[in-house]
Amino acid sequence: CLIAGTADEGALMARQYVPNAVILDMNLPDHTGLSVLDRIKRDVRTRHIPVHVVSVDDDSQAAMSSGAIGYLFKPVKREALVEMLEGLEARMAQRMRRVLVVEDDAQQAESVKLLLASRDVETVEAHSAAECFEMLGRETFDCMVLDLNLPDTSGFDLLERLSDDEAVGFPPVIVYTGRDLSHDEELQLRRYSKSIIVKGAKSPERLLDEVTLFLHQVVSDLPESQQALIAKSLNRDAALDGRHILVVEDDIRNVYALTSIFEPHGAVVHIARNGREAVQALDEAARGLSNPIDLVLMDVMMPEMDGLTATREIRSRSWGTSLPIIALTAKAMTRDQQECLEAGANDYLAKPLDVDKLLSLARVWMPR
Repeated sequence: CLIAGTADEGALMARQYVPNAVILDMNLPDHTGLSVLDRIKRDVRTRHIPVHVVSVDDDSQAAMSSGAIGYLFKPVKREALVEMLEGLEARMAQRMRRVLVVEDDAQQAESVKLLLASRDVETVEAHSAAECFEMLGRETFDCMVLDLNLPDTSGFDLLERLSDDEAVGFPPVIVYTGRDLSHDEELQLRRYSKSIIVKGAKSPERLLDEVTLFLHQVVSDLPESQQALIAKSLNRDAALDGRHILVVEDDIRNVYALTSIFEPHGAVVHIARNGREAVQALDEAARGLSNPIDLVLMDVMMPEMDGLTATREIRSRSWGTSLPIIALTAKAMTRDQQECLEAGANDYLAKPLDVDKLLSLARVWMPR
């Protein structure tokens, strides 16, 4: 049994020892446990490790959509812990994984089956909601790929019916649809679905990435063609693509470094040279004069208005109460980190910046 006391220790030990399973707390002294989960699941060497989250906070939706196998709330009873450990043991012993593909188009269903095919995966088709419901009532599946357009009822109604019927198994669901979803439809689906993928030229590799993640498959055991598709999907980084990030930094070298980190992942980087410029830029975005900002990377030491003052000012505005802010500080002392959090930052990172950790925190604090 290995024990890690911080998020950074946990991520490092997972890479170093590749344990059979991880039990993860969300409230760690240096970073949120979600950043550990993200780093484990973004690394092809460790993404197959089952991670069970135990926490006092309700981050269950974020954790499960990031690849966690289960979630328990503290305080945890002994019986629940025993059941969790037995579940992890059963998962480790299981070799064959079963995927249910719910798709009315036979050609599309066959394409998905071919995409997911490997020696450890059995893929079963259902061409209607009724057929899906019947199969889940008598068989066990590790994952379900669902198209929303079914001949007898909508995918929305099917998901609601499955969630209400305790006699029917409800595996992790990946919605794989050809239709564009409204904001309300996406929110409705997020209650039941681990991931939503809109069909397109780049969607097959993302579907493979998501399915292998929830099946906890070892990437190196997959066929080479599937390994290549997963690598392609991880490089594209759907969590960062098209997101708008405000970098608040007075040193042009750091501005260039941060831009070169995020732009290759598809993010749009905006620049403010001090805290005053940052508040002004965010105010303009809130009034619709420029693109909405998804994340702020805030340097602490700057002229005119420092990062802590700017963070407090942002939090005092109606548009800034929930905006994710990551403080970038040259000091790594506990007191300095606490000052960042007390000023209103969601998280912090000490310079020189760890690129993988920065990308991980960005994904955690601005989820899709």
